[in-house]
Amino acid sequence: MAATKSIVAELNKDLKLNGDNYDNWKMKIQYVIEEQDLLEHLSNTLDQPERGTTAQHRRDAEAYQAWKRKNGQARIILLSAMDDDITREFHRYEYAKDLWDALRDKFGVMSVSKLRSLTIKFDTYQKRPEHDMRRHLREMSLMMSELHNAGHQLTEEQKIQAVIRSLPNSWEHMKMHLTHSENVRTFDDVSRHLELEEDRLRAIKINSEVHMARSNSRRMSSSRNGKNKKGLGNVKKPDAQKKKRSQKVKLERVKCYNCQQKGHYASNCPEPKKIQDQRTT
Repeated sequence: MAATKSIVAELNKDLKLNGDNYDNWKMKIQYVIEEQDLLEHLSNTLDQPERGTTAQHRRDAEAYQAWKRKNGQARIILLSAMDDDITREFHRYEYAKDLWDALRDKFGVMSVSKLRSLTIKFDTYQKRPEHDMRRHLREMSLMMSELHNAGHQLTEEQKIQAVIRSLPNSWEHMKMHLTHSENVRTFDDVSRHLELEEDRLRAIKINSEVHMARSNSRRMSSSRNGKNKKGLGNVKKPDAQKKKRSQKVKLERVKCYNCQQKGHYASNCPEPKKIQDQRTT
């Protein structure tokens, strides 16, 4: 039972029947049912045996209970893999086989209106912003398969034109290139060109981000170095300070010949000059 709950959780995330994807949904859900060893319950039913007290009655009852339990598991898996409105419509079926057959009768038959709906969806499909190019091309390939299964054959030129129309305005340069290129002749050709262009744009973006990061790092480093140099400019070097102290000590020992005081030279003496130059006659 725990395994069934885990499967149901996965189906709720990735695999939902919405009415337009029956063929692909059927293929995928069969893989899930088969992996759980429940595939026979999509094609067979088992009537409830008669009640009795014999050994055979007990064996039949046990076999029926085992079948009923697995039928319930298959039914839960199917109902859990549908959109809510479809689940409400088909939950009345107690047997997985009856539910399976009813889904086929409702969605497996290709009507004119359904074919028209698929065709319009393919012709007007636009790339979703959250999808990368490879995911976008897979979505378009899936629609081509659905049209093929419905008996609607697309030419390679129709496929190419639909892909070009689906590209966003930011890919205008590729629209022009693909429209006029003689080398684009099939859906595989256009897919290859678009995947290579996406790889090129991604590489340019990565290189640009790396360059910007390095530039920011250099600016920050330069700014820090400038601040350090500015701070160091106000600090006197040890050698200069030592030299100034030495000069001050020497000056304190100097005696002025004009005023007989220490601390300065006669040429810098603030007192009137007393010593006169004598001329020899």
